[in-house]
Amino acid sequence: MKILLICKGEYRYFFPQIARALRAGHGCEVSAMAFTSPATRMLERTGAFEEVLNLAAHLKRKVPGSDLKECLASLRTMEAQDNLISVNTMIQADRIVRGHSFERTLQMVPAIRDFWDDLLANMQPDAILGEIACATEWIAWSVARQMNIQYLAPYPTPVANKLFFLGAPDGAWEPMERSFEAAGNCGLSSEEERVAELFVRDFRAKKAKPPFLSWAQRSPLAPNFKELGRRAARIPFRLRTFVEDGRYEVGSYHGTPPWRPLWEDTMRIVRHAASEVTIFERTIADGPKVYFPLHVQPEFTTDVRAPFLTNQLALIESISKSVPAGYRVVVKEHPGMKGERNLGYYRDIQEIHNVQLLSPAVDSHEVIQQSDAVLTITGSSAWEGILYEKPVIAFGPLCYGFGDLVYRCDSIAELPSILRKAIREHKPDRGQMLRLVWSLLATAHEVEWGDPIRRPQICEEANVKKLADAIVSELSSRASSRWMEVAPVCSSLIQV
Repeated sequence: MKILLICKGEYRYFFPQIARALRAGHGCEVSAMAFTSPATRMLERTGAFEEVLNLAAHLKRKVPGSDLKECLASLRTMEAQDNLISVNTMIQADRIVRGHSFERTLQMVPAIRDFWDDLLANMQPDAILGEIACATEWIAWSVARQMNIQYLAPYPTPVANKLFFLGAPDGAWEPMERSFEAAGNCGLSSEEERVAELFVRDFRAKKAKPPFLSWAQRSPLAPNFKELGRRAARIPFRLRTFVEDGRYEVGSYHGTPPWRPLWEDTMRIVRHAASEVTIFERTIADGPKVYFPLHVQPEFTTDVRAPFLTNQLALIESISKSVPAGYRVVVKEHPGMKGERNLGYYRDIQEIHNVQLLSPAVDSHEVIQQSDAVLTITGSSAWEGILYEKPVIAFGPLCYGFGDLVYRCDSIAELPSILRKAIREHKPDRGQMLRLVWSLLATAHEVEWGDPIRRPQICEEANVKKLADAIVSELSSRASSRWMEVAPVCSSLIQV
């Protein structure tokens, strides 16, 4: 089996171990795609890969002097393909590419598409493992789908040590959905129900948080010096990337001047301190309320999964107009965004008369328990709201948004009526909630995923082996599902 790993950013410290585990445990041929020349050399030196492909080198050959008319024709051809997302949607979801000029963007995106066309046609991998957190990865997913190549997008669940593999940017977790439907038809066994009940009880007692948020709980005013040391050790790498690839690095911030993060971290500390002192509240207001937590941006969960819902300020204003009379909209900053947003953004939120803005230090469990409804785009607060048996309104796609536990809002014009129904008519369905919990626990892969700098434990041998096993298991499961879909058709053709 041939597997291609898309090695973006800090995954260069993690993916060689995955490649070795796939080769040793499952006999896979593993190649890698890197975004920069220094990352390419680093991956090649590990000896873990059959081949390492360098996107920056390709862009440096293709972009300079490329004809704008030809580039535009190529982009229009991309968009003409069946079910392809708009090229501008991909560009706007990419924090690097969208920073280039209009003309340069028109040159770069076709070159990225050419890179994937050539790579996948020549390599012909059976599967690709990579996130879909930037335009390059989104284009890779699109080309892979057209070539019928499986694409595994790792997606940490709201539950500790549980991982999904999504097959599409806005996709649901299909095995969980099938398990949920089966449990609805047959019911949970007494043991399955007991496990789900214990999980919910433990979640509420411990006020559990998704493990991928653990790094975000710390204040920028109390830095982790061990992590800062690891970050400082990357400065020479960033400097080499900036000098060699500069504006052709489109997968992370490694192509930006290495002194910029130092300035941004300093400003983040200043903004966080100022907002905590002068803007944020820490006491939840009395009276009826609904809860909308701010989402991380830029981020895959918002910019890619829900690209037309990224204006959170406009969404908060729409919620404030839609709640019943006498209701407040409680907005809480995300722990991972401490100091990231300008203070003017918060002041605009505060100017809305029925909105309260809370500090990221306030416990979301407390806010949810005191609220009559939880509203979210794609955030894990939906999961928390479900487990507290609160009505949850989702504007974007949720991996677990099936069943009747989530109110879908596909049009803002419908929000007032959806809110009224959610607040006044919602009746908790504990049986369905337990089915959802059991379905996630039963189908998600038991493995940790994340940034190896922030969470070095994911690089431990036992976890890497679990991840390699999960990748192969997922591919086998998808192959079986596809055969089950095709088999009845083949059978009918044989009979004919």
